[in-house]
Amino acid sequence: MKKLLYALCALTMIFASCSETDDTKEEFADWQKINETAFLNKYKEAVSSAANNLDTIRCFSLQSKPTAKPEDYIIVEKIGTIEGMKNLGKGCPLFTDSVSVSYRGRLQPSLSYPAGLVFDESFNGDYNMLLAQPTKFVVGGTVAGFSTALQNMRVGDHWRVFIPYQLGYGESTASSIPAYSMLTFDIILEGYWR
Repeated sequence: MKKLLYALCALTMIFASCSETDDTKEEFADWQKINETAFLNKYKEAVSSAANNLDTIRCFSLQSKPTAKPEDYIIVEKIGTIEGMKNLGKGCPLFTDSVSVSYRGRLQPSLSYPAGLVFDESFNGDYNMLLAQPTKFVVGGTVAGFSTALQNMRVGDHWRVFIPYQLGYGESTASSIPAYSMLTFDIILEGYWR
């Protein structure tokens, strides 16, 4: 019995010594700093005179605040308008409207994902109106940055939207999205209704 006990103790020590070494790299090391820096650089690019395809839009829920910080804005890159949807609707969706949207959400580049982890998408590859499977939801059911974008889009708009973590999922981890993540979405507004 003692021999069996000694053998079990020896095996435990062997397996314990086989654990991961300290040279493993964390996937999202310095994630908050990386994301804050990336957003601030994109914000500076958007407010500079050289960036004519970028725009800043203040979060809809912060409009009444007298002062604004960079993280109170989303950055919008207007990629274009989908030809077949060009004149399908007037105006922009309201917070309480339902929308039909094609999108792809991506994180900042990381160790294993040099182009950034795609955490959610409704189309694969390049957007194709005939193959996309748009998602339907209420504008107000999304994070503040996403709903801010939707409330400024017209049907057929294709935008790339950069959302600071303060207007995304904040300091909490949400599913495959680590805390402090700047979100980058390609969004195509395909329709909306009240």
